Parts: sequence; C-alpha cells; structure tokens
Amino acid sequence: MKKKYLLLSGFAISAAGVTSYLLRKGSNRTMAKMMANEVIEKIIPFMKKDDDTNLPVKKAGHPDPYDYEDTKMVGEGSMYPVNYYNKKQ
Repeated sequence: MKKKYLLLSGFAISAAGVTSYLLRKGSNRTMAKMMANEVIEKIIPFMKKDDDTNLPVKKAGHPDPYDYEDTKMVGEGSMYPVNYYNKKQ
C-alpha cells in the first residue's frame, strides 16, 4: 500500500515539474490558457443539467381522487411491498 502512494506521489511530482518547465515561457503559458479555455467551453455544455421543463409530466402533485384508474394503480402499487413481505414470512 505504501508503494502505491509513493508511486502516485512520484508521478504527481514529476508531472508538476514537467508542467512548470514547459510553462516558464510566457508564450507557452498563453497557449496553454487558450487550450484550457477551449476544452472548458467544449465540456461545459455536457455538464449542464437538463431543464425540468422538458419532462413529460401530465399528472403531478395532488392527484384527483375521482380519477379511478389512477387511484386504482396507486392502490395496487402500495400493496406490492406488503404482499412481498407476507410471502417471505
């Protein structure tokens, strides 16, 4: 386990050394910043969450008690875990 940490820390230190060596020139720093900004601009649209307005929700919130098909489905769904528990006993 100790070897693993030593190996990872060695990679991290060598990566930091190579990066500092390559970025000591101003032109390399500006080029690296531009490349990083381009990558960020490409990645950000994938990381944004979808709006909740696109969801196909027709019945949500307080259900209508006179909608018998919906209340029947809800009643059957609530009995499923009870029946499962009774079968296990």
